[in-house]
Amino acid sequence: MVVDLRSERTLGLVGSILLLVGGFVGVIPYIGAVIGSVSLVGMILVLIALKGIGDKLGDDRPFKYYLYSVVIAFVGLVVLVVFVLAGILMLPEHGEFSDPFAMVGIGMIITAFILFVVFLVLGVYFEKQAWDAVYELTGVKEFRETAKWLWWGALTAIILVGLILLLVAAIYQVIAFANLPEEIEGNPQGEVFA
Repeated sequence: MVVDLRSERTLGLVGSILLLVGGFVGVIPYIGAVIGSVSLVGMILVLIALKGIGDKLGDDRPFKYYLYSVVIAFVGLVVLVVFVLAGILMLPEHGEFSDPFAMVGIGMIITAFILFVVFLVLGVYFEKQAWDAVYELTGVKEFRETAKWLWWGALTAIILVGLILLLVAAIYQVIAFANLPEEIEGNPQGEVFA
């Protein structure tokens, strides 16, 4: 049975490019807050593409794992913002860090960083699972490369080398959707024959 993946390919490609562009523009002050929301649109398009791929090939793992990743990233971001803001509000105005509230504030900021790393690794784990599942379903090797670079990038992000690896993963994601065939041999049980 031939499965048509044209729309999923286009949605995934456009979404991946928007995620990549939004990631770069998002760090620019003032402009980044507005244009950085492009990443959200890109994420939604990729989710829709993965839902379509999963539905057409009879396997919901790509959508499910990517959705888990998005939810974990959102929760992690909210936790980070709440803890950092609470920590900053507890810091003294005049630099007297012996105050017990100051110590709690510093502890909250450190906790925020630790929790952010935990949420990052957990979110990336599920995103890696999503790309591995897409590779299994489609046979497009760039999806496997996306998963690999994403995982190593997340694990080494703390030493900043990982940020470059995450960029490589984002580029591989664009290439993977560009190389996704418009039609693929498959069956509803998710086995791919192409």
